Amino acid sequence: MLAIFSDYNRGKKLVKISSKNIFIFFILIALILSVIVGIQRSKLENDFKQVDLAMSLNKVRELALKDSYDENELLKQLQLKGISSIAVHEDTIETLSFQGKIAFLKTNDLTSLNYIQDIVISDSEYVFPGELLVMCKDYSLFERIKNYFQQYLAENMVQEYTFNNGETFSLVLHGDEEELVKLGLGFSEEDIARIQALGFNVILRPKNSPKVAPEIVRQKLETIGGLVNISLIIFDEEEAVGYPSIKMLSETAQFLQENNYPFGMIEFTSQKGIHTIASKISQLAVRVHSITKEEMEKITMNTAIDRWTRAAQERNIRLFYLNPFLKIHEGDLVQYNLDYIESIKNELVRNNYSIGKASLFPTYQVSPIFIYIIGLGIISAGILLLMEFLNISKRHELILFIVSLIFLFIIDKLAGEIFLMKILALASALIFPTLAIIMNKNYFLQVPINRDKALPNLDLVSRPYLELFKNIFTGITRIMMISLIGGLIIGALLTHYQFILAIQLFSGIKIAYIFPLILVTFYLWWMSKEDKRLLIEDFKKPILFEHAFLVFIFLVFGVIYIVRSGNFSFLPVPDIEEKMRMFLETFLVARPRSKEFLIGYPLLSLAIAMNFLGLHYLKLPIVIMGTVAPVTIVNTFCHVHTSLSFSLLRTFHGYWLGLLLSIVLTLIIYIFFKNFRTKSDGKKNEQS
Repeated sequence: MLAIFSDYNRGKKLVKISSKNIFIFFILIALILSVIVGIQRSKLENDFKQVDLAMSLNKVRELALKDSYDENELLKQLQLKGISSIAVHEDTIETLSFQGKIAFLKTNDLTSLNYIQDIVISDSEYVFPGELLVMCKDYSLFERIKNYFQQYLAENMVQEYTFNNGETFSLVLHGDEEELVKLGLGFSEEDIARIQALGFNVILRPKNSPKVAPEIVRQKLETIGGLVNISLIIFDEEEAVGYPSIKMLSETAQFLQENNYPFGMIEFTSQKGIHTIASKISQLAVRVHSITKEEMEKITMNTAIDRWTRAAQERNIRLFYLNPFLKIHEGDLVQYNLDYIESIKNELVRNNYSIGKASLFPTYQVSPIFIYIIGLGIISAGILLLMEFLNISKRHELILFIVSLIFLFIIDKLAGEIFLMKILALASALIFPTLAIIMNKNYFLQVPINRDKALPNLDLVSRPYLELFKNIFTGITRIMMISLIGGLIIGALLTHYQFILAIQLFSGIKIAYIFPLILVTFYLWWMSKEDKRLLIEDFKKPILFEHAFLVFIFLVFGVIYIVRSGNFSFLPVPDIEEKMRMFLETFLVARPRSKEFLIGYPLLSLAIAMNFLGLHYLKLPIVIMGTVAPVTIVNTFCHVHTSLSFSLLRTFHGYWLGLLLSIVLTLIIYIFFKNFRTKSDGKKNEQS
């Protein structure tokens, strides 16, 4: 640790007890605690490996209908191939009509029906044209439908009649047709019993009511509570049951907790009210991923399988909500989907996952004492960074240290532990990538021997490439190690089940991408002037074309860099990059970040090579852009829903791949200038 943080030009001097060494000691303690927490987290993650493959009963029916396949036989085949759970949606007028269990029409349509068959309705004088009519022959189903509509519309808006001398039961409804046909009307106990008898876990998909009232929400929850052996709840459509009432959402959360029902949080959707529920019973959350019906019409099977595998490995998804392929150009549609599900299962098993009821992550969180001690390490790193900019007296260092510690205590008491962890994690993400570059500045910023900054120093070119390789290897390794310390600290700080389940997220991801580059830029400009009073003079100088061009390059780089950061991007991934990603995932499992090994490390190595050769033109902009390497390393560990072992493997692959590309790049540059020197020496000999 002392070697990593010590200045390059101090050689092998004896370590003295100084404030700097004390700060390094605190960072070392923070690192040790982070490793301990990381080991505990890895053990928990290794036990968190059971994935649930689920499909909606409605989709099973649709697939069976398209291929004229028996529904029960299809369910048995799906189970053999890997489906472990079947999701049952609430019945609606729409779905019940589709299944032929009810008839739904407007009362004035009875005139048309009477042309075909005389329909006798009791007390027909109370039925007016334009009202909505529901007809059903199953009395138990009729009673369930009636109870839901009476609760929703009030009894005077729902009138009960019989047709054909009491053989057909009917309801006349007064309300908006579009709203009523989609209203949730409870679950089919017959379907649930049949699915359970086949050995599936049952997932319920309750719908929120357009009209939220305590009695409506409680009726829905009581209905769910009356069902047995339910494995999971995933709220249907865009709202959780009880939204927008905070009180009703709290009742829903309390119901789930009392009945020990896990609930699904669908990735990449903004289901309203779900985070209110998750904040109250986060220990019951299960991360769910689905490929939408629209995407399934465009995606290939292999691409979909790769996407499912990434979801499990990189984002702790433990329930795959599968939509079947419903359109293929040739072949057996059912068999195609069975092969698809079996391939997903086999790929998961190959990656050491098991198939079954989705596993819940233990309610683990880091000890508050650990958080404060790790916080001391982050404060120490921040003061070390400040010392690189300013000459601070020991007295002021101590004051900064104490004030920062008090600030952490105040945040903890006023905003809570979760917010404190977020603040410390963000501080770590800003400080350590910047330290990684600045504390290794001597690899980039040696005093130029050659005063013509546009040309290499020919004397330096005569030095062997092995010496340049040593500089690159040592410089890149030191940068990676300091960045990794920051990443491990973040990974430990956010080892809380709410972060691992993505209920809470790292805050300030865009700031963490931008700010270290700004700090490095400011530092290089700051270091360029021995007399700091002359810094302001730079703003008075005329803007040259090369300055404007550099600004343009930085703007383009910055826009692409920021837009391509995070889970969502406005820029599409080029086909060649997509193919490269799939290749790396296939052979390395944990695909390294492209910005890290393709851009960051090679640019930093190029800057080291330029410094080695005495070539200083455009070196500083290259260092600034190369800072994306340490930034990306630290950012990898900000995604706490990715397992720690996966993040470490990704960082290792980025390091050796980046180093390999750097060696190739710098060797080409070295050979080029070596030949340049040979030709230059030849011309001198001819002239003499």
